[in-house]
Amino acid sequence: MNAKFKAVARVGYKFCGRIYHKIFRIILDRYLDRHLDRHLDRHLDRHLDRYYRLGYREDTYAREEVFYQNFPFVNCSSCNKTDLLVTPPDWSTLNFESYTQELLEKRGFNQAFRDKFKDRKPIVLFAGNDAEQDKSGFIQDLSKVCEEVYLFYQDDGSYGTAHYGFNMGRLLNCKEANSFINTTKICEIIDNAPANAKPDILMIQGWGWNYSPRDLLLIKHRYKDLKILNLQMDDAAGYGLDSPLGTHAILPFIDLALTTAPEKVEWILKEGTPAFYFPLASSLDFYHPLENVERIYDIGFVGLNYGGRGEMIKALEKENFKVKAYGHGWGGAITLRANQSLFNQCELVLGCGGTGAGGGEFGRINMKLRDFDAPMSGAAYITTYHKDLADLFSRESMIFYDSTRDLIIKAHYYLKHKEILQNVRKNAFLEASSKHTYEQRFKEVFKKLGIIQ
Repeated sequence: MNAKFKAVARVGYKFCGRIYHKIFRIILDRYLDRHLDRHLDRHLDRHLDRYYRLGYREDTYAREEVFYQNFPFVNCSSCNKTDLLVTPPDWSTLNFESYTQELLEKRGFNQAFRDKFKDRKPIVLFAGNDAEQDKSGFIQDLSKVCEEVYLFYQDDGSYGTAHYGFNMGRLLNCKEANSFINTTKICEIIDNAPANAKPDILMIQGWGWNYSPRDLLLIKHRYKDLKILNLQMDDAAGYGLDSPLGTHAILPFIDLALTTAPEKVEWILKEGTPAFYFPLASSLDFYHPLENVERIYDIGFVGLNYGGRGEMIKALEKENFKVKAYGHGWGGAITLRANQSLFNQCELVLGCGGTGAGGGEFGRINMKLRDFDAPMSGAAYITTYHKDLADLFSRESMIFYDSTRDLIIKAHYYLKHKEILQNVRKNAFLEASSKHTYEQRFKEVFKKLGIIQ
C-alpha cells in the first residue's frame, strides 16, 4: 500500500511539476517578449550600437581625412615619392577646376561628345533605388532637361535596382548577385531601346554592394559611347575608403561622381575620377505651399526615431509645445504627399540632421531631403546647424539650432513672434524654388559637361 502511494505521489508530483514548468515558461516568455527584450533592444540600440559600431564609423571618418591629406604617399609602401610610378600633382598649388576639366576630357567628355547635343537634349537611363523618393520630384525634374528618360524596372515589374542583403546586414554576401541583376537589366534596357534613341548617359545610385567593378567595366566595354554618372547621395557615411561596399570601390569605373558631400569632391578628384558637388534639392512639381490650410501644430517632425530624437521630442512636449511626429518609431510613416500637408499644418517644421555617430549631442550632421522639401513647401524650418546647409540657405530663410536647449529657446521666441515666422516662410519658398530644384541641379551639371548652353 505504501509502495503504491509512493508511486502515485511520484506520478502526481511529476505531472504537477510539468504543468508548473509549462505555466512558468509561458509566463516567462511573455515577460521576456513584453519587457526584457524591449529593454534589452533599447540598451543595445542606445549603448552598444552608439559606442561600438558608430564609434568605429567616426574612427573611419578620421582615417579617411588623414589618408587624403597625405595622398597618394600612403599608397606607396616605401612612402618615397621617387618610388611612385606616376608623379602626383602638387595638391597644395593645383587648380582643381582645370584639373577637373582634364579628367573629364580623359573620360570622353570631349568636343565629339558635346557635338551630339547641338540639336537635342541628352537621353538618360536612370537606375534608381527608391520609388517613393525618386518619383517625388527627382524624375520629373530630370525629365525636363532630357530628351527621354528610361527607368529601371525589374522583371517582376517592381521599380528600382536589386538590394539583396541590405535589410539583413549581408551586403558582402549578396553584392555579386545584386550587381549581376542590375547590370544585366541595364544592358537589356539599352539593347531594347530604338536605334535612334539609345541612352547617352547611364545615371546610377551605386556602391560597391550593388555594382561590381567587373560588371561596370562590362557595360563600358559593351557601350563605348555611354557615360556612367554616379549619384553619391550618402557619401558622408557610405564612401567607405578601401571597403568593397562603399562608393570608393567603384570610382575608377564610372565617368563622373555627383556627390552630396562637398569635402569628398577633392578626395574623388585625387583618385583620378571627375567629381561635382551635387547638393540635395526638391521639386516644385511635388512640394509647394498649400492654400487655406490651418496650422494646427506648433512643431512637426518627419523622420526615424533613433539617436536622441526621442528625447528631443519629449523635451519639446515638456515645454507644452503641441508636437506631431511621424515616421518609424513614432507610430508609423506617412506618404511623401502627406509630408507636404504636415509641413503646411505646422508653425515650425523640425529637422534633425544628427547621425548619432561622433561627438556632441547630435554626432555628425548630415543633410536630409526634408532640408529642401520643407522650405519648398513654404514651411518655417528649424534644424541642426550644418555648415553646408547654411551655405545654401540664408539666415532669413532657415533657422538653425545647436542644442536641444537652443531649440527650445528659439521655438518659444518664434512662436511668440509669428510675423517673423511668416517672413521666414516667404523667404524659404523664394530661395528653395529659385535655387534648389533638381531641374536646376541637372542644368548646372549638363552645362559643366557642355551638353546644354
